[in-house]
Amino acid sequence: MRSGMRRIDVSGQRTMMLSLYDPPSSDPYVCITMDVDIEPAQRFLEQTGAGVQHLVTAAVARCLKEMPALNVKIVGGSFYQLDRVDIAVPVRLDGRSSAEDQTGMTVLHGVERMSLVEIARETRARAGAEREGSTRAFGTAFGRQVAKVAPRATSFAARLAVRALRHRAGYELLGAWSKVSTGVTNVGAVFALPHGARYRSAALTMPGKLGHVASAFAIAPACEAPVAENGRAVVRRVLPITMLVDHRAIDGYLMAKLGERLASLLLRPEQLEADRR
Repeated sequence: MRSGMRRIDVSGQRTMMLSLYDPPSSDPYVCITMDVDIEPAQRFLEQTGAGVQHLVTAAVARCLKEMPALNVKIVGGSFYQLDRVDIAVPVRLDGRSSAEDQTGMTVLHGVERMSLVEIARETRARAGAEREGSTRAFGTAFGRQVAKVAPRATSFAARLAVRALRHRAGYELLGAWSKVSTGVTNVGAVFALPHGARYRSAALTMPGKLGHVASAFAIAPACEAPVAENGRAVVRRVLPITMLVDHRAIDGYLMAKLGERLASLLLRPEQLEADRR
């Protein structure tokens, strides 16, 4: 009797992921989800032309600048302090791309020194280059092109890279990716729920072999939800945010301070620009 299973070919990116995750995982990351009233931020964003993900990216960069203990990496069993905030952001590869069923990634450098408008401009420019497949965008376009042509060779190269990344010298071969502080992803770009359904929370596992980050952040589509205000329930538009924090690098106290400061910046986004003057 046939088993009813047949082997299929998948993209080079999916093949490579097999080399980056080991089952079962001894996962050190702590997942924390909170809702933040996004109505004040939306009024602020209307004046700047920036989006919610740009705002969260700016707020995360500010948190890591104010609390340098959050801006660290673990490489080869040692801890390293980063001197700037580089943030990886995902790019949805839409119909203009040959890989529209996948997600690309690019890196913004020195985000803590950028204004909100600069972050929005740079993010959109990098996303456009990534969708067009440009290999000069500090993104994953080159890897996708190679993986499409030679998926098995790409998987083999990934396994070799995993060994090299255990040491600092090998890790620095990642170039622009080796100093990434954190990631900010907008699952709302692909997580479109129908009316009547509401996003609640997420649990994530980082592919530590690919390159360590001590934190990552995911935002979902803003939605209406009841919020307690002066002892009564009112309906507000809230933004679900998931923080993923490596407990080896960041203790519980700093996790709490990170969440507190991030929420404060999103509730009063004018702080981001006022403090720059």
